Amino acid sequence: MAAAKKKKKRRSQAPVALVYFVTVIIFMALLAMLAVYLLKQFNVIGQDKDKEEAVTTPVFTELFARVNSKGVLSDMAVMRISPDEQNILIIPISSMTLSTKEPGKNMRDVYSETGMPGVKSAVQDTFGIAIDNYATLTNEAFERVADVFGGITYTAPEELYYLSQDNDENDISIVKGELVNLSGRQIRLLTQYPVFSNGKQGNNEFLGVALESLLNNAFQVSNITLDNLDNIYEIITANSDTDITTDNYKLMKSYLKQMLSAGLTPAEALCPQGTWGEDGNFEVSADFKAQLRERVSQDVDNAQGETVADEDELNRIAQTETAAETAAPAETAE
Repeated sequence: MAAAKKKKKRRSQAPVALVYFVTVIIFMALLAMLAVYLLKQFNVIGQDKDKEEAVTTPVFTELFARVNSKGVLSDMAVMRISPDEQNILIIPISSMTLSTKEPGKNMRDVYSETGMPGVKSAVQDTFGIAIDNYATLTNEAFERVADVFGGITYTAPEELYYLSQDNDENDISIVKGELVNLSGRQIRLLTQYPVFSNGKQGNNEFLGVALESLLNNAFQVSNITLDNLDNIYEIITANSDTDITTDNYKLMKSYLKQMLSAGLTPAEALCPQGTWGEDGNFEVSADFKAQLRERVSQDVDNAQGETVADEDELNRIAQTETAAETAAPAETAE
């Protein structure tokens, strides 16, 4: 009887141990949940997810340069495409703009000595804006792209008149206040002929107006533009000195398609201000550089506002691209 009682007592300890074990497990689980809650509250964990959610849409900053039939840099334009802001900022740049990177030399000089890589570096340094890619356009390519967009309608602020030395096709005669339709060729000629009372500044301002109008026209006929994006890319890069790759283009195209479907008029020109010297060179003013930095800082998280190029921005764009699948002498018509 005593032995039987002892065996019964040992068996009665098993449920107690089980209850104790379950209680410990529940207590540990509660502690773990409390620990996780506290760690999240103090931002110790969960930051990687937040960082992933904070990744922003890339901004595309492209430098397009027109090079005439004599191999001379004629004019340029920086186009900064910001899908998040649904904006395309256009900065027309005269080839006579002095480079701060190489004092005493203008962009035309830089191009003749170091080509587009040198011009890209000079534009970044002079304007304080990072350039992702560059491409040159011939006179013919510039005109063809403008004609794809249907040219522009333009009201001259003054009488614009010029007789070329070539033929009537290159003559310019526009009455002040007259609304005219300009083809790609006429647009190109007005960017280089000495027809504006304020000289080459007038040519550069007109280039900004023309590009702004062309791009906004393209967005107004979005279906036609969507069908022609590949064609435009081929026209620009066919005989171009460019570092735009197919992957670069595919990524940019994916965002342009989204913008085109949104019914926007996103293009806005910001023409450089400064001083024209007696030698024909143009020096960008410090006020304009500050204005430009303020504009683009919205797209680079207000970082490195004073630097020549935001390397973090360029690296981020390069990494995003890897993952993607989906101009002329005034007195001639050359």
